[in-house]
Amino acid sequence: MTLEKPIQALLIVLSLEEEAVARVLRFLEPDDIKLLHELAQRNVKADASVLQVAYRNFLQDAQQPLLAPGEGKAYIERLAQRSLGREESKSLFSGKDGRGGLSSLERRSPQMVSKILAEENPGVIAAVLAELSPPFASSVVRQLPRETQVKVITRLAHIDEIPTSTIESLWTAVEDQLADIDTGEAIVIDGVSRAAGILQRLPIAETDEVLTSMGEEEPGLAHRLRRAMFSFEDLVNVQGRGTQMLIKEISNDQLLLALKTASDALKDKVLGSVSKRAAEILVDDLMAMGPAKLSEVEQAQQEIVDTALRLEAEGKIVIAGRGGEELV
Repeated sequence: MTLEKPIQALLIVLSLEEEAVARVLRFLEPDDIKLLHELAQRNVKADASVLQVAYRNFLQDAQQPLLAPGEGKAYIERLAQRSLGREESKSLFSGKDGRGGLSSLERRSPQMVSKILAEENPGVIAAVLAELSPPFASSVVRQLPRETQVKVITRLAHIDEIPTSTIESLWTAVEDQLADIDTGEAIVIDGVSRAAGILQRLPIAETDEVLTSMGEEEPGLAHRLRRAMFSFEDLVNVQGRGTQMLIKEISNDQLLLALKTASDALKDKVLGSVSKRAAEILVDDLMAMGPAKLSEVEQAQQEIVDTALRLEAEGKIVIAGRGGEELV
């Protein structure tokens, strides 16, 4: 039995589940989808024998290369652009020979990278760190003088975007190579999150010194970084009797409101840190609690986070995963 390619495609599409078809259609051109729609209006025979032929032909075609040697790279890039979008796909494939631009610095030691950057101004260092992963960037920051650390983290937290022309200049200066990037565009950077990610991996004492020094010049920014470094859900990592100590520092109403959107893991953590009777009351109160404004819930959660950070700074509680160190 001979089937035309469009009919064969239609039969396969119609035999798939709706979710699978939706994924397939995302990779088709509008004209192709229109053709399938037109063919679907025909009275096409679609019994088991016809479907078997369609799938057998499809499998045979799948075993034959569709592209000539050397065409695969462009094909994969086109697929990535359709799936991820133009900007994200460009970022994914940036860098000559697939090296990924500034991120290839991570193949070198943090000590070497810090030496390369040591002579640069804080703005340049911050821009470079924004292109590196938080763990590696944190290791680089640790090699810098404390005064430079403060300036670099401050500049990084202020970054909203980096022009690609700047990235090109940085890569040329640091590695003398950079992929061709459209200088009319910019890469969006969440500077506060990047800076917080680096600080999270520094020892707590060093992080506190950096933020304390920064707070003298920009208290608002230091406060934003402290908050960005720790979320309400991170309280599940409070060790030992630390949760009990934290609960004593906050009001019952505050705790009740904050737990309204908490994960089951965090709720279990809290309920396991109080007496059985107190846990029962808390559960009953949560079930009876009416609607609450999300802003009020988030405010209560942030107040509890601030209290937890204060207790941690005072050495009264320990939170696992903080300060780039593991607990033993």
